[in-house]
Amino acid sequence: MPPAPGAVAGVPTVLGAAGAVLLTGGAWAVVLRPEAALALGAAVAGMGLVVVAWLLLVRAPVAPAHAVRALLAWAAPLLVAPPLFSRDVYSYLAQGMVALGGADPHRTGPAAGLPAGSPVLARVDGYWRETPSPYGPVTDLWQKAVAAVAGDGAVAGVAAYRMLAVVAVAGIAWAVVRLARVHGVPPGTALAWGVANPLVLWHVVGGMHNDGPMLALLLLGLAVGLRGPRTSLVAGTALVALGALVKVPAAAGLVVLAVAATRSASGRAHRWAAVALVAGVSVAVALVVSSVEVGAGSWLAAVSAPGQLFSWMAPTNWAAALAGVLGADPAAALTVARTVGTVLAAVLAAGVLVAQARGRTTATTALGLVLGAVVVLGPVLHPWYLLWALTPLACVPHRPRPRAVLTGVVAVSAVLVPPLAGDFSSRPGQLAAAYAGALLVVGVVVAVLVRTRARARAATGSC
Repeated sequence: MPPAPGAVAGVPTVLGAAGAVLLTGGAWAVVLRPEAALALGAAVAGMGLVVVAWLLLVRAPVAPAHAVRALLAWAAPLLVAPPLFSRDVYSYLAQGMVALGGADPHRTGPAAGLPAGSPVLARVDGYWRETPSPYGPVTDLWQKAVAAVAGDGAVAGVAAYRMLAVVAVAGIAWAVVRLARVHGVPPGTALAWGVANPLVLWHVVGGMHNDGPMLALLLLGLAVGLRGPRTSLVAGTALVALGALVKVPAAAGLVVLAVAATRSASGRAHRWAAVALVAGVSVAVALVVSSVEVGAGSWLAAVSAPGQLFSWMAPTNWAAALAGVLGADPAAALTVARTVGTVLAAVLAAGVLVAQARGRTTATTALGLVLGAVVVLGPVLHPWYLLWALTPLACVPHRPRPRAVLTGVVAVSAVLVPPLAGDFSSRPGQLAAAYAGALLVVGVVVAVLVRTRARARAATGSC
């Protein structure tokens, strides 16, 4: 007899939980002994096991309860992990302390705003110690709140950001289910693909990036704003505007909501009124937040700060690397490539919005495609940026081939970055050995799973 559906769904849940435990344990071991290649290999192997578990989960329809159980089982061990994949959370803590001290975090970097002996400052990545905060005034508010509670206590501060990450994941999950139902996508499939995926686990739960709260507000606003009544549009716009005051990319949701509102309005006057309503609510939210947060007006000048870092994943930066190899000027090539990327992203985004206005694509799909263009053609690309596009796209139907491509993007992106931030240029052998060992472990596990599945099929055929 074939195995029960619950038993089949339980395999990826258990496998992913084991991987998350291995990742957490290996990460702590690396924190205690940075030179330990075995510990790093264990953490990377844990990453691989979670990715395999996720691929097993999304390969077939899954019930919402199974998707939620998998998400909880995989996320729970990461709640006690050290900050994973980057040290950005320490920058958040430092920026909050700068703001709490009365300085403008958008003009004053952590090194200038904190005492030289600050334990939080010591943990901030060297790239960002001199860099002002590029985040919006809503981010400033919760960074100050965390700083007021945690002070110089890095452990307490990280715990507070983990709690915020959990709330963000819950908000994303709620919105994904609602949007999936609107588009006729099974909620379990959308949850498994869009929320339980490794990038959410790594970078929202593990890394505690501000992209988590931004996405939660953006998707909640879209889910509420598309309900139809004008009050829903107002509430949805307010939520998306708050998301844009966390990180600027969420502002794309305001444009998508405005276009959606014009689609449901009758007559030119009503369409312009809908656009004015979205714009008016957005401005009102920005003014209210700015009135309670010092320095809120200076943040737009700092939003380009992440672009100062050379991002090897960004296609627009590959031109600079190629120019260097060919003996040309890398800086000039980088400027040209980034300019071309910006123009192409704007053209593609405009085309998507026109298609939405004409009813050729939905608002949710438009949001995913617009943000996808911004991410792929932008000056910086981190793995967690992919969530801007992938999460809304999880809520809409896809043909098998595009779905397979997007699934592959998630799987590959989830293993490109080692689990703990650091400079491995002086110890590439350690990193190579860790990945080689992890590949061996994951390969053995996959072989066992394939063999077990073949035996189960043979037993089923003999019944």
